[in-house]
Amino acid sequence: MEENSLRLILLLVGMVILLGIYFYDVLEKKKATVQQEELDDSAFDERVDPVIGGEPSFSAVLDEQQAPTIHEHVDVPEAQESDPSPVDPVEDVPVAEQALVIQLVVLPHSGGSLLGTALIDAFTALGLEFGDMGIFHYYQRHDGVEAQQFHVANILEPGTFPVGNMTEFESTGIILFFQVSDVAQPSEAFENMLNVARELSQRLEARLVDAEMNELRPDNIMNIQSQLSNL
Repeated sequence: MEENSLRLILLLVGMVILLGIYFYDVLEKKKATVQQEELDDSAFDERVDPVIGGEPSFSAVLDEQQAPTIHEHVDVPEAQESDPSPVDPVEDVPVAEQALVIQLVVLPHSGGSLLGTALIDAFTALGLEFGDMGIFHYYQRHDGVEAQQFHVANILEPGTFPVGNMTEFESTGIILFFQVSDVAQPSEAFENMLNVARELSQRLEARLVDAEMNELRPDNIMNIQSQLSNL
């Protein structure tokens, strides 16, 4: 009987000890949880909001840089303001004048054309020589010195003549020309060119006109001669 009572007492004491240990552990965990929540609250007050995507927003960048808006006036420092004092004008740069070119044109009569065979025969008879740029040239030779006087080209681009196949070639006109700065005696070069142009118009039964496609008259010729003599 006494042994049973002792066992019951020891069992009760053990249970009380276990319950005490359990409640003590629960209290400690609850206390730790409260402390953790207090720490989290204080940390939340100091926390910076995260940025989505790892990059600051456009508005945040503007706020940080204090960039002016489109309508905001930005004062220009006095040092950058335009100087009201007059600026010395830049001296005019001389512009090279375009070289004077004298031209005469031989055209077929209305509805006609200049045949290649007739052209090559007339060129040969008048001393025109095929050469550079695929056109014909007139040379003046004196005491072994050769000087180019003027040129003859097809009026249509690119201005060349197919000398290897002139039998099938036709032209709507030919142009005689020279650049004044390229010849030693411009007036003499014009007289030579005028004579050849007249001969060509007769041989080809064509019209002789000036650079503006007007009939070449004595007054036109005198104007050109006067222009060249004043150079």
